[in-house]
Amino acid sequence: MPDPRDPEAFAEYRKYLMILARAQVSVDLRTRIDPSDLVQETLCDALRDLPRHRGRSQAEMMGWLRSLLRFNLIDRLRRLRLERRVISLDGALDQTSQGLGDLMQASRSTPEARAMRQENALALAALLERLSQPQAEAIVLKHCQGMPVGEISRHMNRTPDAVGGLLRHGMERLREFTTGGGLNDGTT
Repeated sequence: MPDPRDPEAFAEYRKYLMILARAQVSVDLRTRIDPSDLVQETLCDALRDLPRHRGRSQAEMMGWLRSLLRFNLIDRLRRLRLERRVISLDGALDQTSQGLGDLMQASRSTPEARAMRQENALALAALLERLSQPQAEAIVLKHCQGMPVGEISRHMNRTPDAVGGLLRHGMERLREFTTGGGLNDGTT
């Protein structure tokens, strides 16, 4: 595992943050808030503040990056006068992050299992990067945030049938990428 405080190791975290940002910024907002710009701003903030960051573990780094992403997204929403969307954001980033780890490994409460879930979240983010962006987003919304297909279709501005296809084909590709499975078998 790379040193979480090493600026060169930030490439792994970029994929993770992109997954989180895409899950939080619905398609109707993407003309005004670009998830890539949000992640770039977050990583720039993190690099600037890295010498003052006290965390030593990967889990602490991921939590710190999530909070930076959250603050940047809240700032953007407020600048666009979309404060009503801030309320729904409070637990969504943590829920999505935990879901990424849980999607690859059953939840356990030991410190070793929590560390493994954090590593799995980064590994899954790298795998999701290999899928089409809509497939990855649909999988995260369904399996990490627990959204029903109807809500995902509104978030992504697609029909429920199209979302079902994205989920089905995306999960098939993820299974191909992984050896021995470890992913939740349900697709809808």
